[in-house]
Amino acid sequence: MFVGTHEFVIAVWNMEHLRSTLMDVGRWSAHPLPDAPDEQRKAWHVPEGCSRVEQVLMRPENDDHGFIRLVRFHGLDSEPMRPSQHPWDSGGIFDVNVYVKDTPAIYKRLQRAGWTANGPPTEYQWGEFKVRQAVVIGPDGVVMVLLQPFGRVWVTLPEFTGMSRAFNSMQIVRDYDVSRDFFVNKLGWKTLVDSVVDDSEEPGRNMLGIPGNIARKVRRRIGIVHPEGGNDGSVQLLEMKELNGQDFADRCVAPNIGYLCARFPVADAMAYAAALQERGVKLYSAPMTLVVAPYGRVTSFSVRTPDGAILEFYS
Repeated sequence: MFVGTHEFVIAVWNMEHLRSTLMDVGRWSAHPLPDAPDEQRKAWHVPEGCSRVEQVLMRPENDDHGFIRLVRFHGLDSEPMRPSQHPWDSGGIFDVNVYVKDTPAIYKRLQRAGWTANGPPTEYQWGEFKVRQAVVIGPDGVVMVLLQPFGRVWVTLPEFTGMSRAFNSMQIVRDYDVSRDFFVNKLGWKTLVDSVVDDSEEPGRNMLGIPGNIARKVRRRIGIVHPEGGNDGSVQLLEMKELNGQDFADRCVAPNIGYLCARFPVADAMAYAAALQERGVKLYSAPMTLVVAPYGRVTSFSVRTPDGAILEFYS
């Protein structure tokens, strides 16, 4: 069984915007699904008045995980989860990471499709990891990181021509120690990276859009955590307290627009939920049985991180 993020769920206003971009630029395929059932609405705490939950699954080339599920809540008013879209604002899921063969080329194609970015594609090296990277911003609050690697890659990927699967996601956190404790000591995950970037420009210089005159003053605490300590399906934590951003944790719920949740397969969802409760973790949704197309009937529950990101576990 794959361990790590199996898919990301994004709530959108317009299905076509992201669907067409992931197909045309990313070379992903689109798979329309039946509307999400009532049990799924309950699990996501969808307010009354929703007439349907439309959904389509976007699958990367030649891959069996790292999917993106687009959902639309019909009949409800909604607002962006992260309306200002600054990288230093905390709350929810900020971005997902994909590998590409040519960052500037993909960046240019996304620009022509109406996307923007925090800064131009930039090369940098962080330890053994050397990449050409861009943090791009699309419709419906979607932020993606394009990574063109040079040398070592920490995940094994099938052949692809546009964008790889979504293999990592970032959460901007208010308190790094609190967030890391939640993942490591409460969820029982392992740490791949635990580091500090201090007294230097941010990696990539203006990649995150931090003004150059204050970049050296910003201390960035960075961690990567994963159920087994890997990078495939991992979560990255980033704290930048000096920038004093806004916090949007309370907004990162249905039916608001943006990254709604990340889904993780586990061996036994009921047993894992019980173990988390014994460690003092409050469940966002209690274990329930429901049909999640196209996987079939599953047992699923969810939690929220200290910064409001929803993590859904299923078996």
